[in-house]
Amino acid sequence: MRSGIMTRMIVLMAVITALIIVSGLLAHRSVRDDSVKLEKNIETVQDSIRAEKWDSASDALDRIRNDWTAIKKTWSALIDHEEIDNIDITITRLEALLEAKEAASALSEAAALRRLVTHIPEREKLSMENLF
Repeated sequence: MRSGIMTRMIVLMAVITALIIVSGLLAHRSVRDDSVKLEKNIETVQDSIRAEKWDSASDALDRIRNDWTAIKKTWSALIDHEEIDNIDITITRLEALLEAKEAASALSEAAALRRLVTHIPEREKLSMENLF
């Protein structure tokens, strides 16, 4: 009788552990995919700034802002809110710099935004470095 209960407990713990691991992997995949999507639009902003195509840069930033509005809801449950705030602030600064047509500063902010967006999946992935 006791061995049956013990076996069920072990199976239950194994199932719960597997669910936690699978959930973590799916969450990381979602964050990584969202990051890649944002990074592509950031590259478009950077290329447009270099070519001094300000309307194109603004359009790409609008796509980033729209994507970010949806992505932020998911990321809020998964990552540090300070990271989310930093991305919000950088997008706002980049928007102002595009309106002012400040190429050097806008490129700098776009590079910072790109780093913020790409570093999150790196930071959140399951690795020995992140565990200890």
